[in-house]
Amino acid sequence: MPPWVAFAPRSTSLWSGKGIDRFSTSILRCRHAAIRAPSVWSFRSASAHVSPTLINAAASIPSRNEELYKALSELDTAAESFVNKSRLQLALQGLEVEDPVVRVAVLSLSGRENAQRIAQLLLADPLGVERQWEKQLQTTNVEDEKPVLLRYGDENDAHSPSPLFQALSIPSRTLQTHNLEVLVSTLNTHVSSVSPASTLDDSKDAILVPKLQAPSVRGGPAPYPVHKSLVLGDGIESAVAYGRFTSENIDTAGDIVKVVINVSTILDETDTPEESTCLLVNIDTGAEALGSFRKSVANSEHYEQGWYKSGMHSLSHWLTQDLQLLDGHLKPTVKRLVESVVEDTEASILRENTLDLGKYAASSTPQATRESILEHLDSWAEKGHTELRDQLDKAFSAQNWHKISWWKLLWRVDDVGMITSEILERRWLVDAEKSGIYLAGRMNQAGFPGEIRIYPSNTTSQNSPQSNQTHSSSTPPPTSEEGPMNVSTDVRISTPWPTQISASRTQLIRETVPPLQALAQRLVLTTMSTTSLAAALSTLFYVSLQGFGVFESGAIAALGLVYSLRRMQKLWESARDGWQEEVREEGRRTLKVVEDGVRELVTGFQRPVVKGGAVEERRKARGAIKRAREALEKL
Repeated sequence: MPPWVAFAPRSTSLWSGKGIDRFSTSILRCRHAAIRAPSVWSFRSASAHVSPTLINAAASIPSRNEELYKALSELDTAAESFVNKSRLQLALQGLEVEDPVVRVAVLSLSGRENAQRIAQLLLADPLGVERQWEKQLQTTNVEDEKPVLLRYGDENDAHSPSPLFQALSIPSRTLQTHNLEVLVSTLNTHVSSVSPASTLDDSKDAILVPKLQAPSVRGGPAPYPVHKSLVLGDGIESAVAYGRFTSENIDTAGDIVKVVINVSTILDETDTPEESTCLLVNIDTGAEALGSFRKSVANSEHYEQGWYKSGMHSLSHWLTQDLQLLDGHLKPTVKRLVESVVEDTEASILRENTLDLGKYAASSTPQATRESILEHLDSWAEKGHTELRDQLDKAFSAQNWHKISWWKLLWRVDDVGMITSEILERRWLVDAEKSGIYLAGRMNQAGFPGEIRIYPSNTTSQNSPQSNQTHSSSTPPPTSEEGPMNVSTDVRISTPWPTQISASRTQLIRETVPPLQALAQRLVLTTMSTTSLAAALSTLFYVSLQGFGVFESGAIAALGLVYSLRRMQKLWESARDGWQEEVREEGRRTLKVVEDGVRELVTGFQRPVVKGGAVEERRKARGAIKRAREALEKL
């Protein structure tokens, strides 16, 4: 049991992530100083019966493990930024005693009920009756988010309340023989977005270092590292969810992580090869086989067939695999944990080196390449402005644009949105956007970043006197109809520049087309209302006033019609002309933003400075990794 679990009732601030790291570091340093001295660390159990699975600091480290222990302790100090401290501490605990406890996690992808059932099947004694712990495990509230920790011991053992898990002592021969602990919990595959480079590391940590969350304690979840993990899914949906969670197998040999899918079909023995990373099981068949054998020993043949067909035999073998304690050697599972920690640390250092080399290569672009890219940028900008002018001239002189002239608006009012959106999608910088993608590919090949810094923009702020000005590689601060918005000119947004044209087009469609459509509908409604009102008034005068003839009444109706049509013509043509100008101006502004941003990026990109301290840290970390590998080879 990790020290922070033992100390949990005494401190609540220790549950934060930083508190755990500081506490772990101090424990490791104390151990390093006491390698050749008797240990003074001891932890008391609340139980009257001391479970043999309790991990206590030994009085002295076995002599065969001293060199490896020292190398791993140095790795914590030298590679502090690259090593997984939780897994490293578990590895160090495994070197402190002759027969270390092995932790196995059973993590369910779809609720904890099946995970508790499969743990019961793996640890139950088929020769005995159903024990109290099995009933207690079956009746444990699966809605409670608190995981269940299974340890060897008497069923009547009392456990100190823990905010992290519910502990059960069970007299299982499997746990006793192999000095095993089993944590039953869930695995959340719905992770937040992460960078592609860290996706595999994050998923591996989630599986091999489950996070135990204390609902009543402030701070982040506490890590609980394990030696092996069983990931249990239910049906094809769980398999798909696991595939999305991690892009590749964490361990191709299947000895660290075993993916188990519960199916409802009857399995053949060939469907569950033990060496496979993924197994198919039928929990119901396994439970039925165990129940039949407990009813009568005469059902032994039925039990054996059902146990094999359920896939539980392969899973039971995996659970106890590599847990043998050989004289003069580490448990294979403990040794595999040490190897995995060393390999992961080395991979983290290599990844950091690769990032630095990539930055260096990207920044050391020859001057000739820069000049070539700038020439292509000038050509792209020139062609973009030409395209904007020619294509919009064709669009605004085409038949479609004339379909929404003012005198056709009465029967074409519903086509305004469709026609204006079509102009933007097919005529507004389409070729410039495609050419920009080609130019971005050349820049990426030359090592330049693919993002530029721009100011937040507002396409409807054309009336601002600042809208025609440019500032380096950015657009001016946004304005509103009331004036400039209160936005700091130093605030910029990082965006991939090839998508700037597409984003501006989308913004134009979203912010200018609906108001134009609404204006057209409002003008048509106003025209029809004014005309109808004039006609009604002329009719009323004709009926109610003597001497008011048809000619006079028609004059009033005609006056209303002419006034309403003239008003619609004036307002609609003004709106159409304003929309045309706004579309042209936004196109010029977008081209200018992209051109200035890319030009500043190409001319102003400087070589990043690699800090000497980081290089020295990685050098020391590689030395510690080398010493750890040498100590492993001797074992």
